Amino acid sequence: MAVKLALIFSLLSPLACGAQAPSRAELGRKALATVVTHLKSDDSDVRALSAEILGDAGNKSASGILRKLLADKDKYVRIAAARSLWELGSPAGVKTLYAIINDVPAQGPIAVTNSPLVELKVISQNKIRAKAMETLVRMKRDKAADVLFKLKNDNYGTIRDAAARELAKIGYEEELVQFTEALASEDEAIRYESAGVMGKICSAATAEPLKNLLAAEKSVRVRMAALDALKCSPGKKEALEELLKLADDPNPTLKYKAVSVLSAIKDGRAQAKLAAVAAATSDIRLKITAQKGLILGGTPPDAATARSALGAASADIKLEALDVIAAFPEEEALPLLAEALDDTDVQVKLACALQVLKRFSKQ
Repeated sequence: MAVKLALIFSLLSPLACGAQAPSRAELGRKALATVVTHLKSDDSDVRALSAEILGDAGNKSASGILRKLLADKDKYVRIAAARSLWELGSPAGVKTLYAIINDVPAQGPIAVTNSPLVELKVISQNKIRAKAMETLVRMKRDKAADVLFKLKNDNYGTIRDAAARELAKIGYEEELVQFTEALASEDEAIRYESAGVMGKICSAATAEPLKNLLAAEKSVRVRMAALDALKCSPGKKEALEELLKLADDPNPTLKYKAVSVLSAIKDGRAQAKLAAVAAATSDIRLKITAQKGLILGGTPPDAATARSALGAASADIKLEALDVIAAFPEEEALPLLAEALDDTDVQVKLACALQVLKRFSKQ
């Protein structure tokens, strides 16, 4: 009965009934309206994401809106607006970032213990400072080094650690070595934390130590963190042998993460493994992730897999589907993007809006 109802509803959908897919101009206008509408959301995370999309879309006419967001009540939104303005060629938000970074929480006498509420406020404030620091580095790269070296002497350890991590990200060897050496620690917690840091550094130099960690590691959570870190490393191909083994791991999460890394490697053996995984599994998450890698190797995109993934309950799977749809020719992509733009999940809706703005809107 449930199957029959699903079939009926699918047949009653506008596209199934033969309704014409929206034009690229119509979809572009709707996408822009979607982003602008969510800039007014009560949820600061949604406002921040919307602000980032305006920058990533590359439409300089959004600069006026973004300048207003530099005064948003939420600092994360201000940070997102500053980055987007930079992407659009404006340094108007740089002062905002410096102001957040330099807003150091007050410290009382050493002998006095802060109340739990005060400690939580300090932790929250330092997380915001660290985010502003990361954003400044993303914008200015090497030119942010002077600020980072100053922050290595900050009053708070979390900020000192974040500054060291960002220095490693932009190529400072001494800081990078400290983190890579921690991957070989006898303490599982340290290995786990270090692998997590590698996922933010994303350096080619991290690939070999991460490969060695995967080969020797027994802890599932450490291996997962190492796979997440490898995914963003330009040198991920160095770990190909370990990845091929883990793509057959009985642990479904380890298997998925290994396939996800393989999908970003352009290599014959990786392609063969991805094709085998896609053919052997009924797990739509694995299928759509493998599809991304197969497209990278030149295999034409599979519309049926993308359509199934876009109809999944999981927002993460839908986001993977949107990555695949980006490789579709326009006539195939339009109806799928129109569907995703009406999705109930805000992240999916906004990710779709970004793709539409990049593909179809006049800049």
